Amino acid sequence: MKVTSSFKKLSAALLGAALFFSCATGGSVRDSSGREAGLSAKTLRLVQNAVFEVVLQKPETDPVVYERELDWDQVPYTVRTDRYLSIGTAFAISKTELITAFHVLNPGYESIAYNRYCVRDSKGNVFEVDSVTGGSNERDFLIFTVKEKTFQDFFTFERNFKTGQPVYSIGNALGEGIVIRNGLVLGTALEEESGRWNLLKSSADGNPGNSGGPLVTPEGGVVALVTSLRDNILYSIPADVILDCGRTALEYRMKPNYGHLILANNRIRTFETSVPLPGDYRSIRSQLTAAYKKEYGQAMTRLFEEAPEYLTGPNNRYLLSSSLSSVFPELDFVDKNDDNWKLSGLERKTYNLADDGVLMNAQVSGFGIYKIAKPRTVSLERICTDPKYIMDLVLQNIRMERTLWGSDKYRILSFGEPAARGSYTDSLGRTWITARWVIGFNDEVFIMFILPLPNGPALITTIQDSSHLDVYEWDMKKICDHTHAVYSADFKGWNEFLALREFVPDFLEDVRYEWDGERVSFSSEDVSLSADGNVFGWTDASELFLAPSWYAAGGTAAFGIRKYTINCDVRGKEYTVLYKNIKPDERFGTGAQENWNDLVGEKYPFDGKPVISVKDNSGSVGAVLRTENPAEDVRYTLYLSMADPENEENLSRRFDALRRGITVRK
Repeated sequence: MKVTSSFKKLSAALLGAALFFSCATGGSVRDSSGREAGLSAKTLRLVQNAVFEVVLQKPETDPVVYERELDWDQVPYTVRTDRYLSIGTAFAISKTELITAFHVLNPGYESIAYNRYCVRDSKGNVFEVDSVTGGSNERDFLIFTVKEKTFQDFFTFERNFKTGQPVYSIGNALGEGIVIRNGLVLGTALEEESGRWNLLKSSADGNPGNSGGPLVTPEGGVVALVTSLRDNILYSIPADVILDCGRTALEYRMKPNYGHLILANNRIRTFETSVPLPGDYRSIRSQLTAAYKKEYGQAMTRLFEEAPEYLTGPNNRYLLSSSLSSVFPELDFVDKNDDNWKLSGLERKTYNLADDGVLMNAQVSGFGIYKIAKPRTVSLERICTDPKYIMDLVLQNIRMERTLWGSDKYRILSFGEPAARGSYTDSLGRTWITARWVIGFNDEVFIMFILPLPNGPALITTIQDSSHLDVYEWDMKKICDHTHAVYSADFKGWNEFLALREFVPDFLEDVRYEWDGERVSFSSEDVSLSADGNVFGWTDASELFLAPSWYAAGGTAAFGIRKYTINCDVRGKEYTVLYKNIKPDERFGTGAQENWNDLVGEKYPFDGKPVISVKDNSGSVGAVLRTENPAEDVRYTLYLSMADPENEENLSRRFDALRRGITVRK
């Protein structure tokens, strides 16, 4: 997903502010050399009384558990004792109003961790933002009031300026207090999208925190509002651009580039909305966020409609012929090289857990894909439905850190209980548990979607700026819809899973399963299977592996279980596989068609004849099964592999016992 430029801008401002925390901006006014600035007494008074630091109140609590205690003595005293985070500069322009850069107090950015925006004066007094009375996100300025504060001294705008004219940038540079730097007007530059207005260029210096401050003449007239520094040139919004902008509505416009993890196509679409002014700051922020959330859903829905048609049409032959052979979940996606839907083959790392548990992880484009095989001593319900336990288990094995100051890093062991949890039912009828944790010190959210499975959950996670929560949750729901996962567990574990009725998906609702210590039985709409000790010496640790997938059926796409595997032992040396084979698409070529013809002709390895390998001391036998309602383009095959087979007669006897217990209806 592509994030809007204005969102990116404020995100950068907040992250920069995390590095440049500030104390109250008391003390003398200085220029960049540390000398008193060469300005009139009136201007110096304005700087002292009418320029303010823009701050955010820090979160008061931190539920994070670290590997070792945070050493706050390594952090400068003013940083660790300040309750506020410095993000920019504002200045008074009337008895009741201030102005700053739009990206400093961005009403389109609804942070979860930082939601109290304030200004702080030179004496350390703090006043919360109240209402918005003017502004434009494109022109990058915002006019607002604060609670319980009026201004006896304020700046006035000056429309005219000349190239070569002396000017001074005034702002809270690096959060170190109000700093004045001199320079010259260098000229103007057209705004980059369509040249609708000019930007003023000057040689006055600037740093993070200067945004929103005034660019003034020696007499204190404001010729522009500082917005950015690029290539040692300070860019500012001229006074006439601000003064000529209407004050009845806050016009909001941006051009996001929309994309999605599983798609190859993207699109740029203009988003425009407006909010009546004046208005309460929090209300405006909620309105803009809600409007963009609605726009995002519409734009992304359109993006998916423009992608190659899913499950039907000519772009799905690879996907409809694929099925999983391991427990690690995979995503289907559009291959940008040929525009075909395919099944991913994610590279993953494996971590061993206590009591034979396993954690597998793959990272792709900012998303984490996980599979947990539960430890023997943990209940399936806990490891599938307790987000805190799951998150802590991940953090014990996947290192995440907090940088407190400089390079001092602290490993995170727990984020505590999630700030919120819910559920999502995907397009296949599977219920996911959703949870999110607020990481206050970074203004981020950790989002997790949990799919309960018979031997432990699959997870999809991401960490994003907290203001992006809604759009990334939209993205993650789509990922869930396109996630393929097998249903596998030992014989005992299947009973635990089926008891969690709310997490049994639609395609397993009619399943009947039984394990009595000797015989395992499985029955669905398509297949019935029963196997006792005449096949293998089954135990509680034997595993039933079901691989559902999309496949072609009668010219349409159907979803169901294509692969049924029963592993007798955890080593996987003795097992049986029942597989639903579909006639391959002719575009796969003659090789695939010849393999199908061999299958139809019941040739090796599905000729019903046992084969023994003396080298490996193993044996196998396979056959094509007869069905009650045969279809021309479907063949079911049954395969058995055995260690120490003794002889062909023993193999055949076990295979016949297995085949007698299977009924294929369609």
